[in-house]
Amino acid sequence: MNKTQEKWEEIEDASYIAFENIGDTIEGMLTHVGQSKRYGFGIYEIMTKKGELKRFHGSKQLDDLMRNVKDQDYIQVTFIDTQNMPEGQLKVFSVKRKP
Repeated sequence: MNKTQEKWEEIEDASYIAFENIGDTIEGMLTHVGQSKRYGFGIYEIMTKKGELKRFHGSKQLDDLMRNVKDQDYIQVTFIDTQNMPEGQLKVFSVKRKP
Protein backbone atom coordinates (compact mmCIF):
# COMPACT_ATOMS: atom_id res chain seq x y z
CA MET A 1 0.00 0.00 0.00
CA ASN A 2 1.44 3.39 -0.94
CA LYS A 3 1.12 6.60 1.11
CA THR A 4 -1.73 7.98 -1.02
CA GLN A 5 -3.91 4.93 -0.32
CA GLU A 6 -3.30 5.18 3.43
CA LYS A 7 -5.15 8.53 3.59
CA TRP A 8 -8.44 7.12 2.32
CA GLU A 9 -11.25 5.95 4.58
CA GLU A 10 -13.84 3.48 3.30
CA ILE A 11 -17.37 4.95 3.20
CA GLU A 12 -20.23 2.62 4.02
CA ASP A 13 -23.84 2.97 3.03
CA ALA A 14 -26.38 3.85 5.72
CA SER A 15 -27.73 0.91 7.72
CA TYR A 16 -31.48 0.43 7.36
CA ILE A 17 -33.69 0.54 10.47
CA ALA A 18 -36.94 -1.44 10.12
CA PHE A 19 -38.66 -0.60 13.45
CA GLU A 20 -39.76 -4.21 13.90
CA ASN A 21 -40.66 -4.13 17.62
CA ILE A 22 -42.67 -1.64 19.64
CA GLY A 23 -40.16 0.49 21.51
CA ASP A 24 -37.54 0.46 18.74
CA THR A 25 -35.93 3.91 18.72
CA ILE A 26 -33.43 5.83 16.62
CA GLU A 27 -31.86 9.07 17.80
CA GLY A 28 -29.55 11.49 16.04
CA MET A 29 -29.20 14.44 13.68
CA LEU A 30 -31.41 14.43 10.59
CA THR A 31 -28.99 14.65 7.66
CA HIS A 32 -31.10 13.85 4.60
CA VAL A 33 -34.72 13.55 3.52
CA GLY A 34 -35.63 11.80 0.29
CA GLN A 35 -38.69 10.13 -1.18
CA SER A 36 -39.34 6.55 -2.20
CA LYS A 37 -40.07 6.47 -5.93
CA ARG A 38 -41.96 3.20 -5.49
CA TYR A 39 -44.23 4.06 -2.53
CA GLY A 40 -44.09 7.85 -2.30
CA PHE A 41 -43.18 7.87 1.40
CA GLY A 42 -40.22 9.70 2.89
CA ILE A 43 -36.78 8.18 3.32
CA TYR A 44 -34.84 9.67 6.21
CA GLU A 45 -31.18 9.51 7.21
CA ILE A 46 -29.91 10.20 10.72
CA MET A 47 -26.34 10.48 12.00
CA THR A 48 -26.21 8.91 15.48
CA LYS A 49 -24.04 10.05 18.39
CA LYS A 50 -21.71 7.17 17.53
CA GLY A 51 -21.22 8.59 14.03
CA GLU A 52 -23.27 5.86 12.35
CA LEU A 53 -25.51 6.77 9.43
CA LYS A 54 -28.93 5.13 9.75
CA ARG A 55 -31.80 5.15 7.25
CA PHE A 56 -35.52 4.49 7.71
CA HIS A 57 -38.62 4.90 5.58
CA GLY A 58 -41.70 6.84 6.44
CA SER A 59 -45.41 6.14 6.37
CA LYS A 60 -48.40 8.47 6.13
CA GLN A 61 -48.39 9.05 9.92
CA LEU A 62 -44.59 9.32 10.26
CA ASP A 63 -44.23 11.60 7.23
CA ASP A 64 -46.88 13.92 8.72
CA LEU A 65 -44.82 14.19 11.93
CA MET A 66 -41.52 14.58 10.08
CA ARG A 67 -42.86 17.64 8.20
CA ASN A 68 -42.23 19.54 11.45
CA VAL A 69 -38.55 18.53 11.53
CA LYS A 70 -35.83 20.52 9.78
CA ASP A 71 -32.56 19.31 8.31
CA GLN A 72 -29.88 19.16 11.04
CA ASP A 73 -32.46 18.88 13.86
CA TYR A 74 -31.53 16.38 16.59
CA ILE A 75 -34.48 13.99 16.81
CA GLN A 76 -35.70 10.77 18.37
CA VAL A 77 -38.11 8.49 16.47
CA THR A 78 -39.84 5.69 18.38
CA PHE A 79 -42.19 2.94 17.17
CA ILE A 80 -44.92 3.18 19.85
CA ASP A 81 -47.94 1.15 18.67
CA THR A 82 -49.80 -0.51 15.82
CA GLN A 83 -53.31 0.15 14.58
CA ASN A 84 -55.47 -2.18 12.51
CA MET A 85 -56.51 -0.52 9.28
CA PRO A 86 -58.44 -1.88 6.27
CA GLU A 87 -55.11 -2.02 4.35
CA GLY A 88 -53.37 -3.92 7.19
CA GLN A 89 -51.46 -2.93 10.32
CA LEU A 90 -50.23 0.65 10.58
CA LYS A 91 -47.13 1.40 12.65
CA VAL A 92 -47.57 4.43 14.92
CA PHE A 93 -44.53 6.57 15.79
CA SER A 94 -43.60 9.42 18.07
CA VAL A 95 -41.08 12.02 16.98
CA LYS A 96 -39.29 14.28 19.46
CA ARG A 97 -36.87 17.13 18.76
CA LYS A 98 -34.24 18.64 21.04
CA PRO A 99 -34.52 22.42 21.13
